[in-house]
Amino acid sequence: MNEVITRLNEIEEKAQAILSDTKDRKEEMLRQLELDKKELAGRYQTLERQKAAALRERLAAEADERLSGVKREYEEAARQMEEEFERKKEALAEEVFQRIIKD
Repeated sequence: MNEVITRLNEIEEKAQAILSDTKDRKEEMLRQLELDKKELAGRYQTLERQKAAALRERLAAEADERLSGVKREYEEAARQMEEEFERKKEALAEEVFQRIIKD
């Protein structure tokens, strides 16, 4: 009987040791999980910043390209207007002069 009690006591001690080890491993796994979550969050933040910077650069390049196109269009329109004025300025001046003297 003493032997059975001793054996049961040994089994209970081993079971307690297993439960304690399992608890310790669980806590270590939870700590590691938290560290992994923080690392992953940091990676996503870095990736998000990189993507945002790339998007800003792309949008700035597109805006510059559009602005350059509009600027070229206006410069071309201004050049054409100047050319037309140079061709017609004598006729326009004569027309203005005629209006003045008619009144």
